[in-house]
Amino acid sequence: MTEQKPPTNIMGVSLLHKCNFSCEHCGYIYIGDTDDHVIRPGYRLTWGQVMTAIQDCTSLEDSYWNINYTGGEPTLWEEDGKAFVDILIATGNAGVLPTYNTNGSYFYDYEKTREFFRKYLDRCNTPLKTFVSMDKFHKNYDPDTGRAKSLDNLVKAYATFPEEKRKLLSTHVVIIVTTDPDSSLPEEMKEHYGASGITFGDFPMLDVGKAKKMKDQQPEFSGYPPMPVKEGSGPGVIVLVGDDYYVEYKKTGKLGRMLDMYPNGR
Repeated sequence: MTEQKPPTNIMGVSLLHKCNFSCEHCGYIYIGDTDDHVIRPGYRLTWGQVMTAIQDCTSLEDSYWNINYTGGEPTLWEEDGKAFVDILIATGNAGVLPTYNTNGSYFYDYEKTREFFRKYLDRCNTPLKTFVSMDKFHKNYDPDTGRAKSLDNLVKAYATFPEEKRKLLSTHVVIIVTTDPDSSLPEEMKEHYGASGITFGDFPMLDVGKAKKMKDQQPEFSGYPPMPVKEGSGPGVIVLVGDDYYVEYKKTGKLGRMLDMYPNGR
């Protein structure tokens, strides 16, 4: 496998409102501080909308996109016999780098886990990164043993694929931390799964969504480092919600009209 080139542009796609967890710190179903956001119960992007977003990315010259799918819980997405893995396959086969954030619950079942990645690897040759949110808020690991069923099944499933295919798959655990110095996952847990290639990273709880009620637990956050942007190019990071593109919580474009945001085609 050739070395993966870094993306020049990133699009976050909010697939659906639905989630099978109800975490007290959740901020993914909110856009800014307004009360008129479109992500409400029943919100879901259609297959056609997602394909249009992918086409928008591939319509730009001299750019290489990463689309990161979130929700709600993206693995719950389905439409007319299509499942979330079909979105990932379509993304990768279009020449766009697919990644996604999940609570890992889909991977509690080993057979479903292996089939998910088998289907992807059989139909796509683009690297796929899985970001698993795992911390004291999600309660999707055993704090006594320092183990997680989803991570166990991911490790087990990856090991069944040939080495060249296995290299296409990677997992990173996102840990939401608070002002509590012990709010991260146990070091032994990180070392155990790290031996299988899973990486871990602490991320501060932000003042968004439900976490607005937990200001006393929010550590300092200096913000995301800006992506390098060439003069005359469009925004490096955008978010798709419904038929609208957002940059820093402000509507800046419409689905299917990407060139309005990138007038120079990149």
